[in-house]
Amino acid sequence: MHLTKLCEARPERGEGWGTQPLTDLSWLIDAELGDSEHGAVARMTIEAGGDQEPHRHPGSEEVTLVLEGNGSALIDGAWVPIEEGNLLHAPAGASHALSAGPEGLDLLVVLSAPSAAAAGWEPAVSQGAPPAAQTARLLTGRETDEIELDDPATGFIGMNARWLATDEICATGSVVVGASRFAPEGGVHELHRHAEAAEFFIVLSGEGAQLDEDGTEVPVEVGEAALLPRGGWHGFRNTGPEEVRAVFGFLGATSLDRAGYELAALARSAS
Repeated sequence: MHLTKLCEARPERGEGWGTQPLTDLSWLIDAELGDSEHGAVARMTIEAGGDQEPHRHPGSEEVTLVLEGNGSALIDGAWVPIEEGNLLHAPAGASHALSAGPEGLDLLVVLSAPSAAAAGWEPAVSQGAPPAAQTARLLTGRETDEIELDDPATGFIGMNARWLATDEICATGSVVVGASRFAPEGGVHELHRHAEAAEFFIVLSGEGAQLDEDGTEVPVEVGEAALLPRGGWHGFRNTGPEEVRAVFGFLGATSLDRAGYELAALARSAS
């Protein structure tokens, strides 16, 4: 398990990524922060009045979740409104951009590439660039129903989850993004692992702890990112009096089925 507090996130200063006006992007997970092999996760803010130059990433798809604020997104050549809870999915090579409204934008950015360098950044209109096979797409964040999960036999107690970006929702190539809620004082996802994908997990509100491979609680702060490696046992427990809201996802898979799911209690009892 690798943990990165929000205050420890590494600012990006590269051309394009870190040079857009009124925009700040800092990495929470990438090839350097956690030795990620199959993706990267960043927090990005765009101040009121700030906007990005239309651009593309030839080496990576991108899923961006609006955590707070509102503005506009460039989708297939047209600017469309975005607000809290919406997502922008841009397949590799697809042109896209974001513009902040009067409240600004607080965003979570998920890439399928493990670094900014691997993803690449180039203006949408660049000489010699091949046309994208797909265009960017705006998601409402309500494409699927929230699922109530409260079955100890599957490792879920006092949980709710919703898939936000998967292969079925928007044809992601190698990432998944979802949202979850944990009931106060005991909502838990027991120890489990994914054989085919790493998982990221970020608490947005409330108090909780990641569970390491032997079940020991490791307290985490709001905004702190956990990278749970492929095949490693992990879990999460709400340790506070308020509901925990979190965002999670897979790096290297497009669905839970493809990531794999094994519950530690069952695996260890069988052995």
